[in-house]
Amino acid sequence: MQAQLLERAKGLPKSPGVYLMKDANGRILYVGKAKSLRNRVKSYFQKVGALPGRTRLLVGKIAEIEITVTTTELEALLLECNLIKKHRPRYNVRLKDDKNYPYVVLDFTDPFPQFRITRKVIPSPKLKYFGPFSAGVHEIGRFLLKTFQIRDCSDQKFRNRTRPCLNYEIGICTAPCVALVSQEAYGKQIREAVLFLKGKKQILLRDLKREMGRASDKMEYERARTLRDKIAAVEKITEKQGAILSDTHFDIDVIGFYEHDGDLQWVVLFIRSGFLTGRRAQRMNLAFETLEDAMRTFLEQFYSVSLIPDEVWVANDFADRINLEKFLVDRAKKPVRIRVRRNEKGMRLLGMAQQNAKLLYEEGSKQSLDSASVQLQKILELKDCPHSIEGIDVSNLQGTRPAVSLVHFADERPLKARYRLYYPKTVEGQDDFAMIYETVLRRFGKPDPPPPDLLLIDGGKGQLQSAMRALDELKVEIPVCSLAKARTESAFTRKNVERSEERIFVPFRKNPIVLKEGHPALALLQRVRDESHRFAITSHRKRRDKGTLRESALVEIKGVGEKTRQKLLIAFGGLESIRAASVDDLVKAGMNRTSAQRLQEQFSRPEEE
Repeated sequence: MQAQLLERAKGLPKSPGVYLMKDANGRILYVGKAKSLRNRVKSYFQKVGALPGRTRLLVGKIAEIEITVTTTELEALLLECNLIKKHRPRYNVRLKDDKNYPYVVLDFTDPFPQFRITRKVIPSPKLKYFGPFSAGVHEIGRFLLKTFQIRDCSDQKFRNRTRPCLNYEIGICTAPCVALVSQEAYGKQIREAVLFLKGKKQILLRDLKREMGRASDKMEYERARTLRDKIAAVEKITEKQGAILSDTHFDIDVIGFYEHDGDLQWVVLFIRSGFLTGRRAQRMNLAFETLEDAMRTFLEQFYSVSLIPDEVWVANDFADRINLEKFLVDRAKKPVRIRVRRNEKGMRLLGMAQQNAKLLYEEGSKQSLDSASVQLQKILELKDCPHSIEGIDVSNLQGTRPAVSLVHFADERPLKARYRLYYPKTVEGQDDFAMIYETVLRRFGKPDPPPPDLLLIDGGKGQLQSAMRALDELKVEIPVCSLAKARTESAFTRKNVERSEERIFVPFRKNPIVLKEGHPALALLQRVRDESHRFAITSHRKRRDKGTLRESALVEIKGVGEKTRQKLLIAFGGLESIRAASVDDLVKAGMNRTSAQRLQEQFSRPEEE
């Protein structure tokens, strides 16, 4: 196969573009960008023996290569970024987007703006973001409220209030809601708070001290005292923080990394107007990627979910730096520079970031040996660590309105964008086995999204065999297991009720695997199973409640008793036919005209979602 792929690579154009590596099941393993598609793809198959062991193993899984030619490297970079976000290939550097750090956002949608805390960045001319902050963001929110007296009420409360709230009474709000402060004066409070958030604390202190002096000269002693307290608060928090770059008002991200044995630990230090506001860290696997590729793809993904600063500092130059800089400028709609810093301050901060990365890598290495995924791999005797797990569960109530849920976990965390609900099309009645069989056929009958590293079925041997039969028909090879709930055993002769352990069933093994409660591998499977059950039950209840709302129309009509309801159901066969019937038809079926008209009015009301 590798010889065939090498011949295929030799025939590729020398143009820039993007290549997709797929396995025998059509699953996308890796998405890459190349200045020359021919040269880059050939490099994987020319000297396979010289590749690191892990990369050599991955290259052996490649069965197909798909390419897209672009006119420029920048176009290839944009396409690669979009394809990685869409397909989330297993062997690409992937940024975990389950947690974004909090920002303070200034909302200008109202004439009297307010600050909010958010984790989601939405580009808008009426929103101005400050941060990110890794800790203490709520303390900053309280500081803004207490020191600069910015309102913190919701827009609805703000618009409907007729008298000042408690915040005004205790002196931490100027009550713009009832016009006790002008829009101009409130705007001045906002400008002072913005100076503080931008790190321009010396300018803020200078202005406040001048204003305090003028108030004292005019003998406005109450106002002078308020300004004095504000100055003291800003000086206290400024002294507590301490600037690490005193000569800059730029927003800077400092990138540090530590590489060992094919794993890469990243650390990003957030420098905002000279102050260190926090950091973000993540560990990644290099797989097919070089350090240069890893740096580029990491920055692409990182700045698709984070605010782009004025400057990004890196320790080493890389080939795509200029193209990536253009990429960031296009997204940020402002000048952005990626700088390789060699001066004393730059080296000090880059060294700090790198030291943090090394320490985090060493701590993470100790923890990863005990991770639930690694232990699950050993227990189930899987070839690869199950980084992605999908769970399937059936929910129905006496055979009515069944729903089959599919949830997706990536690196032991739920990825809700990949959740799916399947409503059986070929199954009638309460047949869990048939519904699992149909769902597996529908899920894995398409190459996209790619199969997980492990499929978990809620149930015992029967449910597992139904899933295996569907996979065999599709000729899709993925590890699969089922998790059966604990059984409660009791008898009239026993005083105590006995409860068995939960059991893990795997193909071609007679006896189940039993793990002690609390075992990390079992806990991971239980989380996936419970989440799939929660998702299925939630959907089932929504559909059931919607149906119950319709059925209740017959019960709630005054003058319609049980016998009349039975007559209607026998005459029309179901609620939809009753709904479509005319008043005369309802009367013929046994209703009096007044009740028939009430029923029609009930059905004509719009249904609640």
